[in-house]
Amino acid sequence: MEYVLQQLWLVIGLTAFIVGALYWRRQHLPVTATRTAARPPAPIVYRDSPTVRVADAQRVDRTRKIVRLRVRESVDVLPSVVGLPPRFRITCKTIVDGSDLEAAHIVVEFSGAQLSCGPLVHETAFNEFVIPRATRDEHRSSVFYYHERGESLEFMRIKLKSADLASGLVELEVMQLHGHWPAQ
Repeated sequence: MEYVLQQLWLVIGLTAFIVGALYWRRQHLPVTATRTAARPPAPIVYRDSPTVRVADAQRVDRTRKIVRLRVRESVDVLPSVVGLPPRFRITCKTIVDGSDLEAAHIVVEFSGAQLSCGPLVHETAFNEFVIPRATRDEHRSSVFYYHERGESLEFMRIKLKSADLASGLVELEVMQLHGHWPAQ
């Protein structure tokens, strides 16, 4: 009987300790864990206009081109300065034969920056890609570059529209965007 009373007091003491610890923890929650009410969504400022007006210091330059190249031919998408490496040059090396999708082997020179590619694109060397024809899931079958600096953003994407082995002609869609906005 004596052991039963000791065990009963032990259980009561342990339960009281757990309840006290839970109560103390709820009273002393850290500031980050406190729950706050959700903010209501901000109202839309421009309801009728399809574009947003920007200040003169804000600037977005967008270039979108359809480029047609023959094998071993290159094109400068952005003009380059004599004596400096090309700013943006695309060279078509070959058209890949034997794949179920049309594909082209291209080399991209983009001011020395390393480009990224989607999982369907095969990178053979530095900025040298075997790019398949763009599917519905464009980002998986394209070559791209994304770089954000303090007040500017640069984005570039290349996707293959078509590759004709008989004529040796490759058609690429190239989009390059550079945006700049003032620091606040």
